[in-house]
Amino acid sequence: MINKYINKVLIFSLILFLSSCAGASILKLNGGTIDYTKIKTLSIQPILNDAGQGPPTITINATEKLREFYLRNTRLSLVQASGDMQLEGRIVGYEVIPVAPQGGSQVATIQRLQIKMEVTYYNAVEEDQSFDDKVYTQFEDFEQNQTLSQVEEQLVEIILDRIVFDIFNDTAGNW
Repeated sequence: MINKYINKVLIFSLILFLSSCAGASILKLNGGTIDYTKIKTLSIQPILNDAGQGPPTITINATEKLREFYLRNTRLSLVQASGDMQLEGRIVGYEVIPVAPQGGSQVATIQRLQIKMEVTYYNAVEEDQSFDDKVYTQFEDFEQNQTLSQVEEQLVEIILDRIVFDIFNDTAGNW
């Protein structure tokens, strides 16, 4: 599952790199576009944690991952506020869910860490692309014999990467 995600990210990054080498002013991926002649700036407000759960650094990590991904994969300039593209979000869910009971036992052998992030996106140039309060949900499973504290940092990293990728696809990739 992780390998498929990594392959998608690598392919997507390669396409973006090749597009930028060609000097195109419009990036097109499966119909998605960023018209760099009109859209030049991006503002991403700090992500909030309304779930009240998770590691204390989750909001900082989520915010930085979003900013870094957009800067690495677009030619947009990051500004403090009022960018041509604007993102703000909040973590609205952070929970461990028991899954996969085995055999006749009612005890789950797999646990699932699930994170939900609600995002508002405003595109000042193409307002019809904007959306409010879209919820992105991703999860990663771990064995019952592991405690959350043993795997939490790694799982949060994986889950946030997936959420950032989904947000990017819906805003800049427009897939």
